[in-house]
Amino acid sequence: MHSSEATDPVVVIGAGLAGGLLALELAGLGLPVIVVDGAGPAATPLSYGGIPWWAGPPGPLDSWMAAAPSRWRRLEARHGPLGLRSCDLVLHWPAAADAAARQRQDGVLQQVEGLARRHLGADQLQHGPPLAGAAGPAAAAASGPGGTLRLSYARVDPGLLAAALPGALRAAGVRLLREQVAAIEPTRAGWNLRMGAGVGGSGAALPARQVVLAAGAGCRALWPSLPQRLRVSWAGALLVDRPPLALPPGDTIVMPLLGQRQGLEHRSAQLQAPELSVDVGWAPSGSGWLLGQSSLVRPDPGQGPPPDPHHTEACLRQALAGLLPALAELPGRFVQVPVSFTHPGLPLVGAVAGDPGLWVFAGFGGPFALVPALAPLLAAAIAGDPAALAALPGAAPGVGGG
Repeated sequence: MHSSEATDPVVVIGAGLAGGLLALELAGLGLPVIVVDGAGPAATPLSYGGIPWWAGPPGPLDSWMAAAPSRWRRLEARHGPLGLRSCDLVLHWPAAADAAARQRQDGVLQQVEGLARRHLGADQLQHGPPLAGAAGPAAAAASGPGGTLRLSYARVDPGLLAAALPGALRAAGVRLLREQVAAIEPTRAGWNLRMGAGVGGSGAALPARQVVLAAGAGCRALWPSLPQRLRVSWAGALLVDRPPLALPPGDTIVMPLLGQRQGLEHRSAQLQAPELSVDVGWAPSGSGWLLGQSSLVRPDPGQGPPPDPHHTEACLRQALAGLLPALAELPGRFVQVPVSFTHPGLPLVGAVAGDPGLWVFAGFGGPFALVPALAPLLAAAIAGDPAALAALPGAAPGVGGG
């Protein structure tokens, strides 16, 4: 990196999990950093915050994910509490309707247990009965009843992280701009960021030599030529103030063994019409709880308008009622936000091809495990180390360009 570039601030667009942790790593390398983030809906507070540290496939991804809890502890040692918690994960599944469904359940269960046993002891995997009231009419099916699997896990409380991250950034010397970026324009000296001129927007311009797209679902709108595998879905959850009834004890994240969201994301490129999925689970968040996870995926990879919240909430509550009817009756506030994902699942991390000084950091599956591992690599690359991203699966000279 030229000496003039080393003193110019790196501009990170997005102050959520990805942008915030990357900015901390850049500042730790001695680079001046500006984080620009508007007032739009943020995806991080709506996440369960789970850290699937034992669930990575064999290879570098597994080692990065396995190191996630220690990386979070290192971050907290440097920047103060960020919401890291130990917890359990409870996977639940219903009674199988037939032998084929039972075979599928058994196959997924064996896969999960195989991944977990590489890192967990036998006492950290515990089988249990179905969730109370969740057996349903199929419980007497010949293929057998449902059940649960409790595993050691970890999480970052999204509410606590969202509250702590701005202060950690300021303490690290990162400058925060509460502006909405309307457009990114190339210039002879690098880039020019135009801020929105609407209500609360300054309409000002911010020059930069290096810019990082870490705005999640907003990345494609700012740079449409990003690869088509970066896509956007609308995620929703119900926020409730008091703990749901009949929950497993302790600090626990509950999720279905056969989640629908991942399958929907895998089929996203073949969709002919919008499709909604709902997964029944819950997780503590701050002083309240997040219930359910809805995902609306459209054939187009872009964000599009938000789905009808009343319809989506009704679908979510109906799914909750099918597992534990008391959950569906809890008063709460339904919230939905756009989130980014990639198909196939490797995130976009690196330089945007053909656009010097433009970087992307988006599209994470398991972001609370991967972002702490990949942020130092990308920060080192931005600081001038050309070999920093060489170990990234599928690494190439650039990750953009169509």
